[in-house]
Amino acid sequence: MDSTQKISHLALDIGGTLIKLVYFSANGDYSEESRNGCSVVHGKLCFAKFETRKIDDCLEFIRFNILHHSVNGFLQHPILDSKSAEVVTQTETTSADVEPGMGGNDSGVQHPNGEALDKLYVKATGGGAFKFADLFKEKLGILFDKEDEMHSLVGGVNFLLKTVPREAFTYLDGQKEFVKIDHNDLYPYLLVNIGSGVSMIKVDGDGKYERISGTSLGGGTFLGLGKLLTKCKSFDELLELSHHGNNRVIDMLVGDIYGGTDYSKIGLSSTAIASSFGKAISDGKELEDYQPEDVARSLLRMISNNIGQIAYLNALRFGLKRIFFGGFFIRGLEYTMDTISVAVHFWSRGEAKAMFLRHEGFLGALGAFTSYNNQSHNDLKPHHHTVQRAILNCSVEICVYHSSFVDEEGITKACGCPLLPLKSHIKGPAPISEQDKTDIVDEAITFFRANVFFTNFDIKSPADKLLIYLTFYINVALKRLEGCRTLAVGTKAIINLGLEDIPVPGETGFPFPGLFSLPQSQEEADLFRNYLKQVREETSGRLLSVAYRANGTPNKWWLAFAKRKFINVVVL
Repeated sequence: MDSTQKISHLALDIGGTLIKLVYFSANGDYSEESRNGCSVVHGKLCFAKFETRKIDDCLEFIRFNILHHSVNGFLQHPILDSKSAEVVTQTETTSADVEPGMGGNDSGVQHPNGEALDKLYVKATGGGAFKFADLFKEKLGILFDKEDEMHSLVGGVNFLLKTVPREAFTYLDGQKEFVKIDHNDLYPYLLVNIGSGVSMIKVDGDGKYERISGTSLGGGTFLGLGKLLTKCKSFDELLELSHHGNNRVIDMLVGDIYGGTDYSKIGLSSTAIASSFGKAISDGKELEDYQPEDVARSLLRMISNNIGQIAYLNALRFGLKRIFFGGFFIRGLEYTMDTISVAVHFWSRGEAKAMFLRHEGFLGALGAFTSYNNQSHNDLKPHHHTVQRAILNCSVEICVYHSSFVDEEGITKACGCPLLPLKSHIKGPAPISEQDKTDIVDEAITFFRANVFFTNFDIKSPADKLLIYLTFYINVALKRLEGCRTLAVGTKAIINLGLEDIPVPGETGFPFPGLFSLPQSQEEADLFRNYLKQVREETSGRLLSVAYRANGTPNKWWLAFAKRKFINVVVL
């Protein structure tokens, strides 16, 4: 993470399955201007999520990547102006700049001048805002300013629909179409939020809503039954497994009952599902006889169909034509969206449409974020920030920090990897970079404590592949440094690591099969191996300078990461 980055206005939605975070981040260059007598800083909204059962990961992320960069006390008081399509945040000028790991008392953070802050309030919603309030206070010194869950969900959706262009879209028969939202004709609509369970909310205006129905068969059902029926341990793993399955192996179709024909009299095609998991009745098979991907597919289809049908029936009760689906159950998965859309289309005979949201999983957290506008403290010194609407036009979640080296002109490649310049005196094939410029090793070390938390990495450029490799290598190096109580002992461990064989793509032991292309010749393999050797040695040297303090003792805020694993790769 850029050391100049300013983090502010953290909001959390802590559900039964997932924890969702939204926070404001000022641009690294901290461009500032004056507007209407206010100091304006441009930035972006950032999104992250964690499994609730792994709440310690969330606590570490906040400690290392938010509190540590909240250098001007930015964790309070946003003001949002959706009419002008901007987010204006008003913050206290005192600071929450902390050394990672501080906590365990009422303050948990300190002002730069060393004075303890009495209170650090953060907006939070969801059942976990009550369940885990004491944990966040104890570990981070954070106090929750709790917001009503339904109110936050509605506030988040209204904000997105009024503020973010190309937010809502339909998905049917493989076609994704963005929907233009008429702000003067937005209400009423039905919001179907699919979390662990499902809530269906009739929204009539800003702050005007009513929960009209719901179902206990939601994302928690999918994950819970999926874990019992397959060996999957996480939601994403189960979704990925379902992508490769065939539900027709397990589901009883109309055609199975009617000899392969449609039941046209009542409008049912032969491929319509008559009974989810119905074939298991007569197949005479045990669970282990079915492929887990088919089980996952059938389970996903069953729950998605059920939600789509119940949603339409509730929309029909109130004459609602627009149905917005949100929640992390969907995850932008085409099959899920298509199943829900088909259900709504079928039961409404084409009169109603299912619509989805690009920021579907962060509705509650966004609503809590916008609620800072309603808070006021007489002792705050106003300082304003603006998030432009264009900044909000971003991906569903910002999980990782990417390499800035996207210009490949004149850069030699080996195995599809750019051999980027290094600020290094170590012998090797890397071009020499200017000492005052950031190189890929700087980026890998700077971003490590944020990127290591995530299991997915959306590659934006070939340089990201090298960043992934170095993030993994830093993880390996920290594992070797674990238990090394002095810099001298740690240096010896790193030297020994450098003496080990370095595999290249296609060889046993290379950590990321498929990340890089296979070498087309022995010369290319040797070139890439020598570059990896050089960049690893350079990374090791710089890592020692942050893993150990000036007096040679371990820096626990770095060595603590030896216990983590990057992209689910276990470091042995």
